[in-house]
Amino acid sequence: MSTSFSVNPLSDGFGVEINGVDLSSCGPEVHREVVDVFHRHGIMVVRDQNLTPEAQMEFSRAFGTPETNARLEYTYPGIPEIYVISNKVVDGRKIGDVDAGQGWHTDSSFLAEPVMCTMLYAMEVPPEGSDTLMADLCAAWNALPPERREALDGLQVQHSWRALMEMKGVAVDPDDDRLPDVVHPMVRTHPADGRKALWVSTGTTRGVVGMPNPEGLELLNELVEFATQDRFIYRHKWRVGDVLIWDNRCTLHTGTRFDVTKYQRHVHRTWIKGDRPT
Repeated sequence: MSTSFSVNPLSDGFGVEINGVDLSSCGPEVHREVVDVFHRHGIMVVRDQNLTPEAQMEFSRAFGTPETNARLEYTYPGIPEIYVISNKVVDGRKIGDVDAGQGWHTDSSFLAEPVMCTMLYAMEVPPEGSDTLMADLCAAWNALPPERREALDGLQVQHSWRALMEMKGVAVDPDDDRLPDVVHPMVRTHPADGRKALWVSTGTTRGVVGMPNPEGLELLNELVEFATQDRFIYRHKWRVGDVLIWDNRCTLHTGTRFDVTKYQRHVHRTWIKGDRPT
């Protein structure tokens, strides 16, 4: 392990902060060491960075293959893997998505192979609001009584892109079958070390396989409420130059709002392709 950077805990065993590294110039060997640390923790923060879009892409590739974005109107010019989250208006045009990340969820759980990790790089941040909250789904799983874990382990959840669109009020062609519903385990095993996570979400879920609604949805809502108690949460208060990376295999996240009439937020997001949950 390199001695060129230090690793410090963020909160009670959930997440780490990396110090003493310049991600734009440290090179691929240090990138690989940072990624190795990441896989053993749910979230990672690297402060005081100054990344060009090209440098963010280089660092992102150290984690795997960057995922593309469906909404190309909010991607960085010439680099469709970078999604712009912003309320800025340039030449009369909105250059980013101002509402990305609201509601407790894990990114793209409606895919057969959901996004493995998400990276945000902040260039402008409001002085108040726009926090990112992260829930530790491994800690939530471990906090359940043994008999509850036994009852939940083995259940499966139906995830749906259409359900997400319906929640957002977006009309979908009934013949559009590009993203059919998928079924994923409610309890997910992390490939790095075998730790288990209570892999539940909101927005994309239709219910629990083999359980009628509303009981199935009520169970999912109950488990999300349990997993997002304060004792499982890390709240990230943004500073310019922050890079925040979270592991979608073992976390939930949501953003908090800010006054878009007073402040500006400008963030670049990259996603890394994942594998099928097991």
